[in-house]
Amino acid sequence: MKDFVYIIPLTPDSVLTPFRRALREITLRSLLNQTSDNWQAILIGEEEKIDGHLIYIKTNAVEKSEKLMTAFAYLLQLKTKSDFIIRLDDDDIISPFILERVATVEFDCYVDLYHSFYDISSCTISQQKRDWMPNTIIHTFANAMTSYGEKGLPLFAHDHSKSWHLYYTGKRCLFAPKVHPIYLRVISPSTISSGNNSQHINAIDFQSYKKHLISFGKWKNFNLSDFQPYKDNLINIWENFSGQKINIKNNLFFDLF
Repeated sequence: MKDFVYIIPLTPDSVLTPFRRALREITLRSLLNQTSDNWQAILIGEEEKIDGHLIYIKTNAVEKSEKLMTAFAYLLQLKTKSDFIIRLDDDDIISPFILERVATVEFDCYVDLYHSFYDISSCTISQQKRDWMPNTIIHTFANAMTSYGEKGLPLFAHDHSKSWHLYYTGKRCLFAPKVHPIYLRVISPSTISSGNNSQHINAIDFQSYKKHLISFGKWKNFNLSDFQPYKDNLINIWENFSGQKINIKNNLFFDLF
């Protein structure tokens, strides 16, 4: 039976807003809802504990890159190695069926050909091809731990958008079906990546956020069956934060369709 290990660099407590904490709870629930039991998750942050499949490692590191190297050191000292390594951010959602789906196939990496994004402010999705690989793919343990590049970092600790597609050129890459992606990347107007990190709806620059969303291509109604169990929770998170109702039947909030 093949084993999987997730590596999750946790958002520092100093910038962990209630909004972001609510998203983390969905991330953790998506892990615990896996239909396979052959996994563990290494969460690198500010506490040390073990909670079932979840192994929390305390570190003074702040940057994601440093936290990934903390995970690398932990994996090196394990006597029993997992078969696969998967990176996951603490505000994204993993498919509950993904480990079961890939357990009987052979590959160097299993990856989404179509990157799947969910805009929490409108309950819509965008699926677009990119020239690079997304953050969350399934590496074999050997590939993920391979020293790569001038600095000799383990592959999984590299910037996924700059290195992984180069490393995997000519290797066995299997692509997840568009209707069953590995994970759903949650896009929010209240995150650092969108240019904000606010706890207040009135402080968000929605014009800038609209431009940010346009960069992801066309948006359409949420129709990915693997992630439907989280739809209501995601809607509630946004409505509680914004004080605004999402109109599912007329989802043209940003006129991006």
